[in-house]
Amino acid sequence: MQPSSCPNRGESRPMNDANKSLVLQNYFRDDPNENLSCVDNSANLENMLDVCYKASGNRWTNFLAVDFYKVCRLFMQLW
Repeated sequence: MQPSSCPNRGESRPMNDANKSLVLQNYFRDDPNENLSCVDNSANLENMLDVCYKASGNRWTNFLAVDFYKVCRLFMQLW
């Protein structure tokens, strides 16, 4: 989770490889923090999706992994 950076795992194909249709994005902290999950999973996440969209040759993420998605959803409903 580094702003303006969409790293690629070493064993993976390049992000902009259009021969592969899967764009998987992991977006969570090394040390899970439930208290910050709503912050992480809102504007910060939206910005990161935009960064990775550009890095992957203008392709949107197919699968997105985040921490504590249900906690944030409950928080947003109560808000």
